[in-house]
Amino acid sequence: MELGRLFHPRNFAVIGATPKKQWTWSSGNAWIAGSFRLGFQGAIYPVHPEAEIILGLKAYASLLDIPGEIDLAIVTVPLTSTLQVMKDCVRKGVQFVHILAAGFSETGKKEYVEIEQNLMDTAKKGGVRIIGPNCMGVYCPEGGLSWSETFPTHTGPIGLFSQSGQLAHIIIEKGSQQGLYYSKVISFGNAGDLEAHDFLNYLAQDEKTEIIAAYLEGIKDGRAFFESAKRITSKKPLVIWKGGQTQGGTRAAQSHTAAIAGSQTIWNVMCKQAGIINVQTMEELIFTIRGLQCLSLPKGIKIAVLGGAGGGSVTMTDYAEKEGLQVPHLTDETIRKMEEFVALEGNSIKNPLDILPITVPTGAEKENMIRIAELLRDDSNIDAMIFNASPAWVFDIYGRPTMYQYLKLSIEVMNLFEKPLFIALPKEDDVKKDILLREVRSWYNDYDVPTFPDFRLAARILANMKRYGDYLAYSKSRV
Repeated sequence: MELGRLFHPRNFAVIGATPKKQWTWSSGNAWIAGSFRLGFQGAIYPVHPEAEIILGLKAYASLLDIPGEIDLAIVTVPLTSTLQVMKDCVRKGVQFVHILAAGFSETGKKEYVEIEQNLMDTAKKGGVRIIGPNCMGVYCPEGGLSWSETFPTHTGPIGLFSQSGQLAHIIIEKGSQQGLYYSKVISFGNAGDLEAHDFLNYLAQDEKTEIIAAYLEGIKDGRAFFESAKRITSKKPLVIWKGGQTQGGTRAAQSHTAAIAGSQTIWNVMCKQAGIINVQTMEELIFTIRGLQCLSLPKGIKIAVLGGAGGGSVTMTDYAEKEGLQVPHLTDETIRKMEEFVALEGNSIKNPLDILPITVPTGAEKENMIRIAELLRDDSNIDAMIFNASPAWVFDIYGRPTMYQYLKLSIEVMNLFEKPLFIALPKEDDVKKDILLREVRSWYNDYDVPTFPDFRLAARILANMKRYGDYLAYSKSRV
């Protein structure tokens, strides 16, 4: 099915725009303002029964008064007015209609379920495709579409479809803080017409999308979705965060988007069979995408841990092994060569490597981090590394110039290591240090290097990527 005009419309109408100075996101003006900011190149038609001008644009009393064809209509009027608007859209020959209004089938009330069904029937008979109802619609930087003035203006390789508009909004903004940018984002709510597998199929063939992500609460056509996923995951990663995993969550999902969440056990099995990367939180979703975007897939589960001390080393090993990873002994050759320049007093060259002071580039220690990376690269017991970095500690002891030398060395290490290197930047219990860490994260983003907010999440993402790599290898072996 062709959804091209949904993401790259030649024009769009906003039914429910307002001339009031105090307007909210639900008024329709947010779509106009957001698309102004993204430089939408086509015509924008505000529709209001009385206004002449809205946000500097000529307003129309009715959709039917607008000259020419309309590719997309964004409907932000109350539920009770949506059926008449849909009839106008059919008469006008609108290709796609996005319905913001909520209060339809997600309420569970018969009369509102019937209103939604009448809307869908009217649209289907008229050849109109529907996004929603009860959703935020489309964000496409390249197409100039946005429901918010705060979204990034430049495009990226991530495609996202979400039943929740609120969570889609947060994922866009939080993801951009980690260096993630999007080709297309669709908030599709109740999925009265266009469903999850429709957007999945489109993003699968979209040349601008390299990684696909989703937040789902339930799938109406599970067979169609998983058949699509099986075809897609061998070519593009598919990362899904599913809501409604508990009895209470299922009930909440039903009232939120009329989704039937289904059995979590069945969902987990189907994800494994289809090669879907199944995540549990928004944070895991965002950082799994970031890892896939920037790092190679681990070839094994044996990891080196650099950083941490004493009990911290013990707990990091526990976290890693709970994720199915291993923290093995280094080879005798690696240990022998490390002993040549690492003093045993105050350090531990067992894995995890508790050797933070000698990795700081001061005096004779300037090349130590490089030497350690080369040894771990050549160690047959190691498939990947998690570097639990400590820039705030380096800053406190040695100052900002040395801290940045330390950070630059970590980039050199990443380039020569030839295995996946995950950099964890644990949060600090100090406001000033957390401000410094935000600066450090931004610095790494400028080099397109992902960082992870703690060791545990880095281990989880590494394990997710390893499982996806195993699926790809299995799929390839069956061809």
